[in-house]
Amino acid sequence: MHSRSQDTPLTVINRFEVKSDTAWFEREFREHSQYLRRREGFDFLVTVQLVERPNVYIHLGHWRTMRGFLETVHDDTFQAHVKKLGPLVDTEVDQAVSVGRVLKENAVVGARNVIVTRARTLGATASSFQRLFAETSEHFGRLGGFGGSDLLRSTLRPDTYTGIQWWRDTADCERALADPGHRAQAEQLRRVADIEVERTRHVAYERVVV
Repeated sequence: MHSRSQDTPLTVINRFEVKSDTAWFEREFREHSQYLRRREGFDFLVTVQLVERPNVYIHLGHWRTMRGFLETVHDDTFQAHVKKLGPLVDTEVDQAVSVGRVLKENAVVGARNVIVTRARTLGATASSFQRLFAETSEHFGRLGGFGGSDLLRSTLRPDTYTGIQWWRDTADCERALADPGHRAQAEQLRRVADIEVERTRHVAYERVVV
């Protein structure tokens, strides 16, 4: 098994289940996010909150290089943040690389306009899943109001994906999800993967501080 170059991009996906006050978590995690934005090798971050389980957040930290991420997690400030946040959240972590990104426009912060798809492919169907996911984004793009998508393939479990699709606002998202054509495509995806789809509120999208 070949090790990946430390100069390649990496996305770190954290899923936080907050045990206490979510407002407190958002304040504390924002401080941590602002620290990340100033680190060498960082690119951008996305944070969303599940609509049906508002104590659960998903944070995607996109790094231009794995080297930058590894240097950051060994930094004293990073470790201090982990010790402060750690006892108050249950955390699930994955690392991934983008295998298909479409960028059209930004999503309004605070709206319920982001869909997160977690998928595990069935058998040797990775290429089929990636193609079908891309087709769903193409279909959404034709409906209007679509902001873009990113499909991330886990480097730890290569049969596992995290897909992100977003719209300008809540109304655009709801109209797209109710579209009969989208429902038919969703059924096709379920034939090649075990899928969990989660509606989320857009909390933050921020780029590196230059």
